[in-house]
Amino acid sequence: MPAATPFPLSVLFACRDNGGLSLLAEAIANARAQGLRAFSAGVAPGAVDLAAVECLHAARVPADGLSAKPLDLFSLTGAPRIHLVVSLVPCADRAARSFAARTGGVSHQSWNFEDVSAIDDIHARRLAYRRLQPDLSAAIGDLTRRRAA
Repeated sequence: MPAATPFPLSVLFACRDNGGLSLLAEAIANARAQGLRAFSAGVAPGAVDLAAVECLHAARVPADGLSAKPLDLFSLTGAPRIHLVVSLVPCADRAARSFAARTGGVSHQSWNFEDVSAIDDIHARRLAYRRLQPDLSAAIGDLTRRRAA
């Protein structure tokens, strides 16, 4: 069995607006996934969704400092080196693949989660984030386990 890589894997979680789901992924990975250094970005960044932040607080996951950022920010000089970009929703897949190809040496994975931030009603959105959180945590855990293997 090969030894785990000693440096953290830098993962960029991408979604449509970087307002909710990708921020959830970033916060969960940074709080609970050893060996990962997580970031998030959006194809068309919007505002941070308070329903997502509430979901993180309810799960006791730190949410301080989360902000919506454009995907291209991570291709600028001085940006953190990204090893893997994960598109969380289908509408972010093309941009995430393009980012991975442009930046060279970046792997890409497509995960297929519901674009929760598109739900208008805040109560329904809050419930949707809470429903998705265990699946998102499990996917991040799988990523961590595969890296350690």
